[in-house]
Amino acid sequence: MKILKWAAVLLLVVLPLAEISGRFIVLRTDAYQTLANFVKTSSEIRERVGDRPSLRLHFFGYSVRVSGPGGSAEFSASVEGSNGSGELYAKLVKRGDWQIESVSLNGQQIQTATIKRSFLGSGQSEDFHQK
Repeated sequence: MKILKWAAVLLLVVLPLAEISGRFIVLRTDAYQTLANFVKTSSEIRERVGDRPSLRLHFFGYSVRVSGPGGSAEFSASVEGSNGSGELYAKLVKRGDWQIESVSLNGQQIQTATIKRSFLGSGQSEDFHQK
């Protein structure tokens, strides 16, 4: 009976809290912001789902790893626009700046380009450090 109580605590408390806190952190990463910017500006994505595409991560649909100037990220999300929706899968790599390695929407590859994220239009790259 004790095992069932701990299993219930794990399923009803720990996993949802882990998802909420993980999502909160991931949505603020430069990797996610790079992908969100790409989704909003990609003419190919807008052709498929319509104007103003929005990105919604799947439950535990993310993995971000950073080590110094390098790293990798993977995202699984739904994209919804004015004319429809689709399932998106993306891989990014960090070589100083985050670069989109591949994006697919409903299993079809999307043309990508390297996007350098800037802070609020200030022109400062993500590696800018104030002294």
